[in-house]
Amino acid sequence: MADAAYRIVHREDGSFAVEIVRAGALPQMAAGFATEAAAESWIAQDRRLHATAAPFGTQANRRWRDG
Repeated sequence: MADAAYRIVHREDGSFAVEIVRAGALPQMAAGFATEAAAESWIAQDRRLHATAAPFGTQANRRWRDG
């Protein structure tokens, strides 16, 4: 699975959101974080989850294309 670019956005209502851009996918927005630290924590967790899932996604995609 490709690396993602993350950007923390300070919203007008004082909350924070995270913009996520992954190659080959539409940009996404995760919103509703009360603090910038909460948004950073979510980014770290999302990176860990995608790094853990990457080998499975890659193999499945390769099998489907080669199949």
